[in-house]
Amino acid sequence: MNKRLEDQQFAHQEFSEILSEQQGMTFKFKLKQGRFIHTFCAGQLLYKIGLSPEMIIGKELKDFLPCDVAEYKEPFYYEAWEGKEGISYESEKEGIFYLASLRPIKQSGMVIEVIASCVDITERKKAEEELRATKELLESLFGNSVDGIYIADMEGKVIRTNRSFENIFGWTEEEVVGKEVRSFPLDIKSDFAEISKQLQNGMEVVRFETVAQRKDGEMIYIHLTMSPIKDAQGKVIALTGITKDISERKKSEDFLRKADKLNVVGQLAAGFAHEIRNPLTTLRGFLQLMQSGKNWKSDYYDIMVDEIDRINSIICEFLALAKPQSMSFKEHDVGIILQNVITLLEAQATLNNIQFHVQVDRSLPLVKCSEIEIKQVFVNIIKNAIEAMPSGGIISIVTVVEANYIYIRFKDQGEGIPETLIQRLGEPFFTTKEKGTGLGLMMCYKIIGDHKGKLAVNSIVGEGTTFEIKIPKYC
Repeated sequence: MNKRLEDQQFAHQEFSEILSEQQGMTFKFKLKQGRFIHTFCAGQLLYKIGLSPEMIIGKELKDFLPCDVAEYKEPFYYEAWEGKEGISYESEKEGIFYLASLRPIKQSGMVIEVIASCVDITERKKAEEELRATKELLESLFGNSVDGIYIADMEGKVIRTNRSFENIFGWTEEEVVGKEVRSFPLDIKSDFAEISKQLQNGMEVVRFETVAQRKDGEMIYIHLTMSPIKDAQGKVIALTGITKDISERKKSEDFLRKADKLNVVGQLAAGFAHEIRNPLTTLRGFLQLMQSGKNWKSDYYDIMVDEIDRINSIICEFLALAKPQSMSFKEHDVGIILQNVITLLEAQATLNNIQFHVQVDRSLPLVKCSEIEIKQVFVNIIKNAIEAMPSGGIISIVTVVEANYIYIRFKDQGEGIPETLIQRLGEPFFTTKEKGTGLGLMMCYKIIGDHKGKLAVNSIVGEGTTFEIKIPKYC
């Protein structure tokens, strides 16, 4: 008998030790004379919340908890004592959140004790709070963004829009929900399936600029950024579009392009005068020779015709650069465009004791571009190179074809640009020149960007600067 009692005591002690080492907390209570008295309490969670078994066993709730907390828990205690199953509540102490689940222990149909199991849910509460805060932040960003935002399902039908969407396009959320995305211009609606496929296959963002129609019929320029919305498993379940009205920016860019073009024309005037004067002097000399009737040769006619053709070529290039033209993308040979620009700038280069070393492939692939705008970029870059070498030197121009791109590199022998300033090139009104505005190079970056290309600058102080244009070839 004593052996059996010893075994029971040992088992009880071992069980108590196990409960004491658990990460959570277990406690029991009974109803005695109208008071819920705790008969057992153990677990590491107990110490986390600043309590101990001695503070709880033999005590009721109000003995170790604030009155308001005790009053909050007592109704749950009563429900469990009445035999209800599945009673639970959340509580917090010392910054630790925990979930308590109460289960009545019955004997002959009567509740004789209630046992509770508690688990630490602090991390879950933190995650829930972070999720709630994130949701509120996202809702705030969505609702108050100055950009028009819409969310569409995988078929392109609108799920939600924000207030700025209505301001940009004129349609309210009620008018567009369930309908096809109206911010899609007509010319790309047929491409929605392809865009959706790209985003589902891993592409994170699709960006482009285009023209869209407002509710009132007005056509506006927009910049549209599309990205996927994924579920917990990473599956794309919807698409979001962020639209910016860039109509005013487009007007400003058009103005700056025209202003920069006229500025270039003005700066080239002296060079043109010098370049045209040379063949005119030659022609005048031959005419005087004809008048005198001395030593006239038929070869002189060919020279005169060549000089007249050169004057005509220079004037045509000058007029092409100065004449306002609508931007249209067509297939062009950038090698020919480059040679024409070099012809245009040879006079200015000669005046500054500068020579061109040109290595242009005669069979370059065609490029889909705006000829007048690519000319403007070439003129700006070469003119900058000339101005970077006041004592003269060599400008090397090389073209290289790699994969699907054509690279055009312009290297001067100027003083170079410090690395700290290279990052700022292209900013409006930032320039390394004494009388520059920075607008010319800014427009170069913009034009090359519009052609799906890139403009990169590498420079070594004391050795020179290389401008590299990367532009996709036309396939």
